[in-house]
Amino acid sequence: MSTAVGRVREARPGEASVLEALQRRSAAVWEEDRAVLEAHPDAISVPARAIAERRVRVVTADADRPVGFATLLPVAEGECELDALFVEPEHIGSGLGRVLLLDAVERARAAGASSVFVVSGPGALGFYERHGFVLLDSVPTRFGPALQLHLRL
Repeated sequence: MSTAVGRVREARPGEASVLEALQRRSAAVWEEDRAVLEAHPDAISVPARAIAERRVRVVTADADRPVGFATLLPVAEGECELDALFVEPEHIGSGLGRVLLLDAVERARAAGASSVFVVSGPGALGFYERHGFVLLDSVPTRFGPALQLHLRL
């Protein structure tokens, strides 16, 4: 899939540290996430296994540089979880998050899923609702309460 900025491709082995740095920058945009990141630096993680299993996709810019990524995980029969969706701060609002989300939804459909779930902070609620996700509940996480959203495919 190509966009005006670049293309969507699978993350490559060895890109985990690049994606973790991107995640750290992106998450730090949200004031409510900064304290959590400081208290839990281990929260930033892109497992090499997820990359090897082809569960992480990136959108690239010049010179094939990742400027965003999404991780989609199977969690149960017919269900997937959007485990991560992060875009470089200067690209937030540019449509790249939408490109990654639509790519993840298409991958979930192709895998036979009928639902996609995401657990997110309140800053992204409007983004997910604009793309058809429905708020299910507030759920506890090790970082504090978060929002669980659902998209029926």
